[in-house]
Amino acid sequence: MRKDFIIGLSVFIAGLCSIVYELLISTTTSYFLGDSIKQFSLTIGIYLFSMGLGAYLTRFFGEKSLKYFIEVEYLLGVIGGLSVPILYILFVHVSHQMLQIQALGIVFIIGILTGMEVPLLIMAFYRGNVKNSLSSVLSLDYIGGLAATLIFPFLLLPFVGLLYSSLIFGLVNIFMGIFVAKFYLGDNRRALLGLPFMLLLIVCILKVNTFKGYWENEIFKDPIVFNETSNYQWIVLTEMKGNVKLYLNRVIQFSSKDEYRYHESLVHPVVNAFRNEPKKVLVLGGGENLASRELLKYDFIKEIHVVDIDKMIFELAKSNQRIKKLNNNSANDDRVRLIQEDAFVYLKECQIKYDIIIADLPDPSNEALARLYSKEFFYFAKRCLKQDGIFITQAGEVFLARKTFTCIENTLKAVFKHTAKHHTQVPSFGDWGFIMASNEPIQVQTKFELSNLKYYSYKQYTVDNYFSKDSFANHLSVNTLDNPILLNYYIDEWNYWTGGNERPQ
Repeated sequence: MRKDFIIGLSVFIAGLCSIVYELLISTTTSYFLGDSIKQFSLTIGIYLFSMGLGAYLTRFFGEKSLKYFIEVEYLLGVIGGLSVPILYILFVHVSHQMLQIQALGIVFIIGILTGMEVPLLIMAFYRGNVKNSLSSVLSLDYIGGLAATLIFPFLLLPFVGLLYSSLIFGLVNIFMGIFVAKFYLGDNRRALLGLPFMLLLIVCILKVNTFKGYWENEIFKDPIVFNETSNYQWIVLTEMKGNVKLYLNRVIQFSSKDEYRYHESLVHPVVNAFRNEPKKVLVLGGGENLASRELLKYDFIKEIHVVDIDKMIFELAKSNQRIKKLNNNSANDDRVRLIQEDAFVYLKECQIKYDIIIADLPDPSNEALARLYSKEFFYFAKRCLKQDGIFITQAGEVFLARKTFTCIENTLKAVFKHTAKHHTQVPSFGDWGFIMASNEPIQVQTKFELSNLKYYSYKQYTVDNYFSKDSFANHLSVNTLDNPILLNYYIDEWNYWTGGNERPQ
């Protein structure tokens, strides 16, 4: 086997694995710690700095560049391969701040080792022509980096997963070290040194499902009855003594014991605030169709369009017996139309005028979600409403996240002429707030009031319409796409109240 081919393959693998580790750690910390821009920025910055330090340290390695390269591959394979499992373990057992520090420590170590790879290979590739050897090595390294950026989002993340991906690429590094030792140096002893590291990662791969089961039990507590990862999120259903809970990316979306409080408060006030009988309603999010269940209680509502980005949530709503029982099979009702689309994109391109738009969307815990509470998003919603139409959004915990709640209200006021707010106690969530907005004055009426509801009534609304003095925050900015200040408010409040020990993603 040609030695130049072995060196070239090593350079390509080095470039491939280095970017994959960077993406794996950035994605994992974004899932666990939130604020993906911050996590990717910190990871990239620390990674580049430590790579530079690693490259500098190779000047002290002397002439045995390939032997040192083999040892670096073994270390990088073990540390890089175990990086994601270690972060999973830390997530359960350490605080938010400690997880951040230790994650960056892992990045720093991997970065140093990665920074050593290319300089060591350049030394090995050197044949008296520095220009040619340098250009050949760097071009292969960059091509490997390109391959990593293509396979990570389209293959590794959706089909392999974070845990398996890190362990598999750890094996790739170790195999590369063994390959170079055996076929380039002919050093069988050094090649055999890599076998225990390879065996360790193989055992870890075989135990991934056991590890995930342990980790999930630590996170969810209740028995898991559905556990799938879609192209967009991790979906888990649990059930304990008849209480069904839905989690998306580990964050509870509802508990069957009290979800009716939330959904009745989300739907019935806005229906009763519409001056005439609403005929066409848009629900953004809410793919499990619990909001649809409440809307279908009104015979005069003829069309309900439900927009959710995740097709798997629709499939659950239509076929999972636990969810179908909760939503009264509303996802299969003739009046309900399910539309798989991003809510922002749908509103931007929408040509339909609705009487009511209901935003049943997750909290603004990352950039992608914060844009669904932006001035631009609310403007698109306003454009899709009839002149007397009403928009309503869930707006989070009223007391613990008062800045978040007030920022959403201020942003709505920057788009609509009139707003109205109410809140209710949902034991699984807290004191949860809702904000209505319209171009016309908002007045909740009683003419559409139903008598068969578990929680909502006009009298209850008058109570929920009252906010205590400590529920307000002053001098807050409007949330925009250019300046998603809402995300900062949300994360700051979460850190203040929880100490960063658990993240409501």
